[in-house]
Amino acid sequence: GWPWPNCSNVAFPLVTIAALQFHSRAYPMIIQGTEVGRYKVWNSDPQGDEMQRARRIGNYMSWQLLEEDCDWEEQHDRMLIQLPIMGCAFKKTYYNGQHNDSELVSAFDLVMDYYAKSTEGCQRKTHIIQQYRNDIYENVKRGIYRNILKDEWYISPETPPRDEESYRRDERLGMSEPSPDETTPFKFLEQHCWLDLDQDGYAEPYILTLDARSQTVVRLVSRIENYEADVEYNVHKEVVRIKAHEYFTKYGLIPSPDGGIYDLGFGILLGPLNESVNSIINQLVDAGTLNNSGGGFLGRGAKIRGGVYNVSPFQWARVDSTGDDLRKNIFPLPTKEPSNVMFQL
Repeated sequence: GWPWPNCSNVAFPLVTIAALQFHSRAYPMIIQGTEVGRYKVWNSDPQGDEMQRARRIGNYMSWQLLEEDCDWEEQHDRMLIQLPIMGCAFKKTYYNGQHNDSELVSAFDLVMDYYAKSTEGCQRKTHIIQQYRNDIYENVKRGIYRNILKDEWYISPETPPRDEESYRRDERLGMSEPSPDETTPFKFLEQHCWLDLDQDGYAEPYILTLDARSQTVVRLVSRIENYEADVEYNVHKEVVRIKAHEYFTKYGLIPSPDGGIYDLGFGILLGPLNESVNSIINQLVDAGTLNNSGGGFLGRGAKIRGGVYNVSPFQWARVDSTGDDLRKNIFPLPTKEPSNVMFQL
């Protein structure tokens, strides 16, 4: 460490405190008991029938979120921690074959098109998914993926690529990546994109899923949910516009000043300030350590046996020098107490 080994290395949790403060205020505003889903009546409702219907729908949606989807509350709770730190988070909502599912997607795992200004207008969104061998097998048997069970990339152990950021993260956490084996997950890319497969000059919305290492496509499905309502035709029965079904919902903290898709969070806003706080605290602690522990220079006239001297209260150590010689040949380091000005910063 600097300025000496085992010096102060305090990391003040400024960003964490800000994130917890945001979470403690946002969570009870969203989840108030069992009333999560709410509907509002816009039209005239003198008899109150529409209001009663809205309440029934809201109660049913609340039951879907809190009871049917067992992970929704936990995922939303985690999202309210990620959101203030990273600036934005995403929820992926889809029907999993049994019920509606809402999955938290980190901003690191959703790669957006460079020119995207909104989630709905993004021409290509890539969701990075980690899937185990059993997950792939189940999707093949259910008919979701095409049969790739005999492909070489599936049979051989997965060897995920490593980047410098992954190494730094593992080093901070004191972890190391295990050797690839049968339990190593595969890295899949699920792209929500537009492709002109029929070559009519207009690209259609698709979901393309592929294995990242082998670039093997395992699934290709349309993102058109209702062809009658989502496809617009002109008088000549030609396709004018297609509305793609959107699976991702973005939650943002502070909009990016440059108009980008990724918003700003406390990690960017408070990061430099947090580093300054860490430096001030560590300098104060090191200054106190240096001032309290003593140390200095010994002249040649101080006749003291070599080695380390540990002085305890009520203890007197024997030396071969007179008191006057010790006073003249011992010069303590000119240290000062921790600065009160830095402490008040």
